[in-house]
Amino acid sequence: MPMLQINASGERCLCDFTFDFFWQHKGSRLDMDQTVNGISYRRMVQALRQGEAVKISGDVGSRLGSSLGVDLLRLGGKGGPVEGTGKIIVDGNVGSHMGISMQRGAIYVSGEIESPMGNVVQVQSDLTGYRKFLSATEIIEKGLAVLEPNTADNISLIIRDGILRDTLGARNSSEKTIILKGDAGMSTGILMRSGLIEVMGDAGRNTGVLMQGGRIVVQGGCGDFTAAEMRGGEIIVGRDAGSYICSRMRGGAVYARDGKSLPPVRTQIPSSQELSAIAGALKIPMMHAMMYRKICLPNDNKIG
Repeated sequence: MPMLQINASGERCLCDFTFDFFWQHKGSRLDMDQTVNGISYRRMVQALRQGEAVKISGDVGSRLGSSLGVDLLRLGGKGGPVEGTGKIIVDGNVGSHMGISMQRGAIYVSGEIESPMGNVVQVQSDLTGYRKFLSATEIIEKGLAVLEPNTADNISLIIRDGILRDTLGARNSSEKTIILKGDAGMSTGILMRSGLIEVMGDAGRNTGVLMQGGRIVVQGGCGDFTAAEMRGGEIIVGRDAGSYICSRMRGGAVYARDGKSLPPVRTQIPSSQELSAIAGALKIPMMHAMMYRKICLPNDNKIG
């Protein structure tokens, strides 16, 4: 397999398919043709898209492999995963947010990884001396095996390892379930289109950002900007959903006991069918479910 060789000294955004959200900064933060050890950021991403490996010697900064394996519409792609994405091999330590919004490909690390991680879960490694990580999205879609204490089958992925993750379940399109036994970081379920993500603890800000379908259930509370730019689906929050709920919302609904929303969304009393769904999701009596409110755009559809 062809392999790029890079010597790193803590650089951030290596193998970042978004080039640090290039469409926002237009190169002011990261020049695609800037090089590390003679290899440009653009070349790293091209190699991975073509199924090649990128071997990095030395420590790596934050956002390694951001949106790895995603054919980004913002950069002229067609959306969806890039099947056959290559692997990143790091002989060293890695900074925070490794594999944030990752969808395909693999990341191997010999050293330590700073928390929070991204949308990655450890699997059995085929390289001696390296831990291997795949995206939670690919694992749930394909029913791949994971390492204990996490478990996975053809129906669900259950995460019990206590690692804080951002963007868990990013871009999920399967009808399966991700259960997180603990707290989630920011942007849980970003751009998800189907399925269920259940967080047994609290979730960070931007939960359900750009969500298009499916359901997120947070047994605890959420940080601010829950359902920001939401297009569809449902988010059920056990406690406070935060401030600025449903900012720039286009569809979908949030069900929560407390929280502060922004116009033009409105707060209303859920229907009996919706109360049953809330009670079932949060495992609470129907009487307690009556304390919850629905936050949505006018005339939005109700959940079943």
